[in-house]
Amino acid sequence: MANKQKLFYVATLKQSKPFDFVTSSITIDPNLQVDDLETALAAKYAESHDTFAANLKNPISLNPDTANEAFPDLKTLLEKATCATPEDLIGETFRGRRTLVVLLHRKPSHTPATSVEDQDDSEVNDVVGQLRQDFSKYVKGVMEGKTPSVAAKSSNYNEIQGSDVPLLDGRFNGRAGGQTAAPPIEIYHPAFGAFSKRCKDPELEVPNDVLCHTASLLRSVSKISVQEAPRDSETRVILAKILGVSCEHVMNLNQTLSDLTSVQHTLQSINAAPVLVEVKGELGVDGSDPSVQASFSYARFYCNRERTAVRKRSCCPAFLVGLTGPWLVIMGAVLTSRVIVQRLSPYEWLGCSRVLDDDQVLQVARRLYALRLSIADLKEYYQNLPSPVVQHNHIHPRFCPCINSFSLDCKDVSFVYVQPLERDPSSIIFKAVRCDTQSPIVIKFARRYGEAAHKWMADKRLAPKLLTCKSLGENYNGLLLVVMEFVEGQTLHDAYDSTKPLPKDVRDSVRKALDILAQGDFVFGDLRRPNVMLENENEGEELEVPLEKRIRFIDFDWAGREGSGLRYPFHLASVVLEASGASENDPITRAHQDKMFEKL
Repeated sequence: MANKQKLFYVATLKQSKPFDFVTSSITIDPNLQVDDLETALAAKYAESHDTFAANLKNPISLNPDTANEAFPDLKTLLEKATCATPEDLIGETFRGRRTLVVLLHRKPSHTPATSVEDQDDSEVNDVVGQLRQDFSKYVKGVMEGKTPSVAAKSSNYNEIQGSDVPLLDGRFNGRAGGQTAAPPIEIYHPAFGAFSKRCKDPELEVPNDVLCHTASLLRSVSKISVQEAPRDSETRVILAKILGVSCEHVMNLNQTLSDLTSVQHTLQSINAAPVLVEVKGELGVDGSDPSVQASFSYARFYCNRERTAVRKRSCCPAFLVGLTGPWLVIMGAVLTSRVIVQRLSPYEWLGCSRVLDDDQVLQVARRLYALRLSIADLKEYYQNLPSPVVQHNHIHPRFCPCINSFSLDCKDVSFVYVQPLERDPSSIIFKAVRCDTQSPIVIKFARRYGEAAHKWMADKRLAPKLLTCKSLGENYNGLLLVVMEFVEGQTLHDAYDSTKPLPKDVRDSVRKALDILAQGDFVFGDLRRPNVMLENENEGEELEVPLEKRIRFIDFDWAGREGSGLRYPFHLASVVLEASGASENDPITRAHQDKMFEKL
């Protein structure tokens, strides 16, 4: 028994109502970590029962009788006891003659999301397995990086944005380049779209106390501050009243902390953060932007080991607030394969610089009250956070949009995401499976879509059947949900060597398809190899299917009738600019299409 420590504890099953504590003990190496003790406790009970998991609460002086009286239910336990830190050493954490509180919970019989990060590579396909591995590396990279206050300095921020662990916030390293734009954040959780909608709602009635506290905030930030701490102390109280939350400093395991955090207990006995706030005395005082520091604080908070259970159940949605001097910005953040941060409001001036300007108070109060209601949505979400089921060879739900159904023939059709069809964090196109027929489908999100052109080509069997193309509504800022049948085959990009011309029969087949498109007066503005497929031949068919009957056009975002106002978007990729000869916002013409065909 050398180098062993005997620990006494009281334990109860999480599902018990009311709790019924029993006492026991366990002997373990004190040089192990607290999470090793949790594993040992779970294994101890799993020997004679169903599989168990365990959470440890900090040691206090208790016996079974006083424990039952002190903690009659889960709500009371979460309010009065804090979790032991998983990474700390057992011998250093549990000293003296105090009793541990152990909360046991029986795992469900189905495979929950908590197992996805531990799946063996042989159990998942290449895309799903690679995504899981990449996510684990990203989380590790965030935690091994600079602290938020240091990372937010412009030189360090620039370095990080050129590394393997950038924030997907739209800012990029000029030398390294790289994609840091991401899909619209509202597709990952409805709270973000609800916030934007509430901000625009002229019927939203702001309570008088919120109006008065907002006026106090404006007066407070109009005062020039040369020190961060006084600003923090004063604005903390006012912001907490406006947002209806209790803001506090939360220390992570690595000793970093966000300026202000509103925590919400989850069913997993771990705190989540619906909102994080960073406050700076004045703009530019310490060489960092509070919106950037808030972003890094969010990344550290949710990539921390102690939040593993929350990561395994959600994309960790949160609102971020940056306040520096008289400037306020509100952002949304999620953790998918990367941390995505998007500004939901521009930096807004809060200084009282005009007399007779009650409208300023009303305008700012409306935005902050909309934020308050949306934070409440996230608090409720975390309070009831379930364990999603992850199907074999399907990506974890954290990587997927929250939209999981579409309307077809006046019926709701549910679906499950399988994998992204592009290996990039900015992918907005997924392979999915219908729950009713188990048929594979493609799910795509778009701002605009050539629905008429797609249907024209689908009727000629030159495009997948289009199942729906509908607006997701005001909560999603008019984003379109496009659903089509999945085509088994290869794109011309995957099927042929990109350094060599396409075979003549392939080019001729694409040309015939374009001629059919022209019969409907349509043009195809993005004619590149990744957007044209060759459908696989059906096994067992005796006659070979002509190549021209296997051609499928698959991307109609920039397709439509020539002269109808159809234009190329801004921020056009260089591969499209060079191939088409177009400039951003140019009207899309047949000449652009034909030039792309020549370079196909």
